[in-house]
Amino acid sequence: MSNEIEQKIRDKAHELWVLDGQPEGRELFHWDLARQLVLQENTAEFTLVPTPPCIEDLIDPLAAPDNLREIPDLTHLGEEAVEPEIPIKKVAGGRG
Repeated sequence: MSNEIEQKIRDKAHELWVLDGQPEGRELFHWDLARQLVLQENTAEFTLVPTPPCIEDLIDPLAAPDNLREIPDLTHLGEEAVEPEIPIKKVAGGRG
C-alpha cells in the first residue's frame, strides 16, 4: 500500500473516530471502515460506467411536428379517413 493511500486511511480513520465520539478500543473498526471508504474512493473512477443519454436528449423537439405524419392511421391501411360528426345545437329564438 502506498504511503499516500495509507495517510488517507489514517486521516479518514481519525475523522470517523472523532465523529463516533472518540471511543476507546475501536481503533480497528475505524481503521477497517476508513480503509474500505478510501479504497472505494480511489477505485471509483475505474469502476464507474458512463450513463447512456436520456431519450429526451435524443429527440429533436423542432423535428417532432414533421414526424407526426409518420404515425400510421386508418388511411395507411387502405381505408378512407372519416371526419367525426359534430352535433349542432339549434338556439331557441330563431337565430341560426
